[in-house]
Amino acid sequence: MITDSNPVRAHELAMKSTADNTTRHPSPFLNSVPKSLLLGLLIASLMSVGMSAQAGGGEYCGSNFSLDNRYYNACQINFPTLDTGNDTQTNLYLLLADKGLITFDEPDTLHTSGYYYDFPLNLRTLKHAAVNQVQNPNQSFLEPSETSNYAEYCNSFYTGKTALENALTLDQALTPKERAQLMQFRDAIRSECADSFNDETAALKDTATFPLKWSVHAQPYADYIMATQLFYLGKKSDFDSAHNLYSALTTLDAGDNAGRAWLLDTVNYMLIRTGINRIYQQGAQDYVYDHKTVDPRLFASTQSAINTYLSRFKKGQYTASARGLQRRLYWLSGKQEQLVDEIEWQIEHTQSLAFNLDSRRLPEEIERRLFFPDSDKQVDINVLNDPILLTSFALYRLRPASNFMNTKPITLAALERLKPKFKGSMDLYQYLIATYYFVQENNPKRALTYLPTATPTGKLSYTQFSQYALKAKALQQLGRTDEANTLWQQLHTLPKQPFQNTVTELALALHADKTNNYRSLFTDTSIQSQALKMRVIKYSADPTLLKQIADNHANTNALGAEARYALLAKSLIHGRYDDYLTYQQRYLPKNAQKYQGYSSKDETLKRLPTFSQFNWQGKHISPHIKCQNLTTTVTRLSKHPNDRLQTLCLTEFMYDTDLTSYLDDYDKEFRYIVDDDPSEPYPYLGDVPSRFAGQTLSRLDIYRAIFTDSQDDELSAYALHRAIGCFASSGNNQCGDKQVDLSVRKAWFKRLKSDFSQTTWAKNQKYYW
Repeated sequence: MITDSNPVRAHELAMKSTADNTTRHPSPFLNSVPKSLLLGLLIASLMSVGMSAQAGGGEYCGSNFSLDNRYYNACQINFPTLDTGNDTQTNLYLLLADKGLITFDEPDTLHTSGYYYDFPLNLRTLKHAAVNQVQNPNQSFLEPSETSNYAEYCNSFYTGKTALENALTLDQALTPKERAQLMQFRDAIRSECADSFNDETAALKDTATFPLKWSVHAQPYADYIMATQLFYLGKKSDFDSAHNLYSALTTLDAGDNAGRAWLLDTVNYMLIRTGINRIYQQGAQDYVYDHKTVDPRLFASTQSAINTYLSRFKKGQYTASARGLQRRLYWLSGKQEQLVDEIEWQIEHTQSLAFNLDSRRLPEEIERRLFFPDSDKQVDINVLNDPILLTSFALYRLRPASNFMNTKPITLAALERLKPKFKGSMDLYQYLIATYYFVQENNPKRALTYLPTATPTGKLSYTQFSQYALKAKALQQLGRTDEANTLWQQLHTLPKQPFQNTVTELALALHADKTNNYRSLFTDTSIQSQALKMRVIKYSADPTLLKQIADNHANTNALGAEARYALLAKSLIHGRYDDYLTYQQRYLPKNAQKYQGYSSKDETLKRLPTFSQFNWQGKHISPHIKCQNLTTTVTRLSKHPNDRLQTLCLTEFMYDTDLTSYLDDYDKEFRYIVDDDPSEPYPYLGDVPSRFAGQTLSRLDIYRAIFTDSQDDELSAYALHRAIGCFASSGNNQCGDKQVDLSVRKAWFKRLKSDFSQTTWAKNQKYYW
């Protein structure tokens, strides 16, 4: 259970784990979910403060198509720039990349299916793309294999076997028979890693036998193997007994025997590992670790084991790992300042034999063990000294006040006191001050004084790129849009680090949105983001642009299919019946029935729009209310647009396919819920007036037109029934954007019950919500 006195931070940690296991569905799926239900799920997910991270929910995580990234988003929508809205881990990854500790293998975005999620960047994507740039002596130990089921604990179970076999070969005092027997003894070990608790090992199946008394040369190895068996029993492990056996072997005289030298090195190292495990066993209380429940003598003995190993084996085979366990001991014993010092030492000593960082996992370790070590505690920024740690944590503390509950944003005075710690990294300090003025004081003019004045050139680091991106946003907020657009163009033409293109392409797409000129967006090969193009097609494009895209792409191409679907859907939504019939002939695939979204039998169609919807065959609502197929309905409406029966049939098509939700912008609405600030200082891609002629049809408006035309017939009764149903369960309008007062809905209900009491719909209507 994750709890935190800062609900936003608790939710951040909980949602981070949950979002990693969330299944993202393509657009057609989301279109089928009623808007009110989806928004209800969004709100519920945000109110689940302190919920267990294991309580997965399938909540929707969208994208951010605005350049505004001030607010933290619980679904981990991040930018490849140093931002207050980023997860702390994301900012750490970018800073570690600038430090040269990691690089990123950027995934191919050019040949994706076209559906977008987590734009511009998801933390999970960043983690998977991270590659260690600096290896360490302990790297093989940190690389869990397929054999070990990718678990570090089990990895050493298997690598230890190989190391023992090599040591036995080097020990010339052993006979060949003893070597074979010792390896058989090692093979007979039972372990959760080998899945051998419910099945005999291969060695035991071969009825291997072992000496009751080993020779003086073989006994130390046999004792080591027995200790190792006790160590690797999983839940049944006896770390105390293992510790005693390893400890007895530390006085072994290795002399010039290479095999025994390995054994002496190993048992001293294993004393550290048994100490760490004994500490954790004592401190684990109901799924929560509490160092106060651990015997202090155990901390002291484990620290002594680390000190002994590092002094006795200055170039030992486990030096890097032992130093890494020192870091773990600091965390387990609650010594936060020592943990800070150790992590900062590691970052600055990449060439040392004691360097042991796996930089791909370092951001998570820093966040969970250092920044937020306890449920009710976060690190004091003043104990941090390394610019990387300071910058990442300061960006967290610079989030807008509404992103916090019990934590206040850092003050300018507190930031200024940190300045001496940024010696050699003054660019990061300047950036933090600029961010302070931009986010906390909403003073873009003052922020500009701390940002670069030179024209950007060459491949920019993530820090440099962040500086120029913030400068462009500040210029835009000041109304200097031409200067901002020029800067975005300059940044876009430069060679870029992985993921930086998402920001420059978004800026160019937003400019295209404003000017209604998308030519470069769809012709410039340097703009690769399918996510942006798909969003423009859905929300921004006019019929002329959609027809150009449809004509230039096959109906099995993601962009071409989306353009065709948009033409068909929007023409109906806007009541452009003649246009729909034209587009149907030209753009509806001949095999439209095969396009059934994820239900498609053809794998190539699963992620394309559901064109089969337009093959709607009509329905018989009652003996007197019969709807023909969609083509017939629309054909009649093209001639008589106010025909009561045909308009009702059109609403039935909309109801069956949930077509009107096609234009619902879940990404933007989710952003407003998260940010609690609907005032957009920056445009949001696709947030433009519709470029289709005609008013957007509303099912509720059609129902009201039918039952208010003074005809007390069956159509009016059915329309009343449907109109009341628009507010089912929640009381919110699921058939349009306009809300209707409860008293009005009550009047509809009374009319249905009185004027049409004999109808099935009146008899079955029990509520009016």
